[in-house]
Order: sequence, then C-alpha cells, then structure tokens
Amino acid sequence: MFPKKHRFSFKNELLPKRTKSFPSFTLRYGKNQEGGLRAAVVVSKRVHKHASVRNKIKRQLLRHLEEKFDKSRGLDLVFFVKKRAIDAANMADEIESVLDLLEEI
Repeated sequence: MFPKKHRFSFKNELLPKRTKSFPSFTLRYGKNQEGGLRAAVVVSKRVHKHASVRNKIKRQLLRHLEEKFDKSRGLDLVFFVKKRAIDAANMADEIESVLDLLEEI
C-alpha cells in the first residue's frame, strides 16, 4: 500500500485535468507542486457490489503501479476503474502503457 504522503487527497485538491482512457480504467493525470507521486484509485459500486472485490482491484492496481513507477516524479494520478477491470488479466500491461504516456510529460 502507498504511504500517506503518496496518496492523492480529494478534500484538498482539484482533480487533474488531463484524461486518458484505457480498457480497464480512465486515468486523470497532471503535475503537482509537492514534488512526489500522489495516486488514488476509485472503484464505484457499479463495478462490483462487494467491497472485498473493489478493495482487491484497488490493491492490485496500486501494487502494479508501485512496482513499476518512480515515486520521485511530481505527478498526480487518479484511476477511475471500469467494470472490465474485474476480468482484466492484463492490468500490468495497461500500467506499462500508462508509464509510456507519462514519460512524455
């Protein structure tokens, strides 16, 4: 799990403006002034009605992100998970494509 300093707070900040859609999730991203990575994963009840399944999806996505991403970059990432993420076996490949997208920033 990400430490608290690497979590995006919806109370204090506005959502990033840039948006990119992937098969399993929609990503909103932008630069921040803090100097470090801040990430959040949003999984609504529309995806699955059981909280345990929603939490599992969050943990998997954050684990893939934590393994492959440099936390020293000043970015805000907010993932809005779609229903297709439940069956998605290629979540790691989609995270790789996110990393390729963020290299351009």
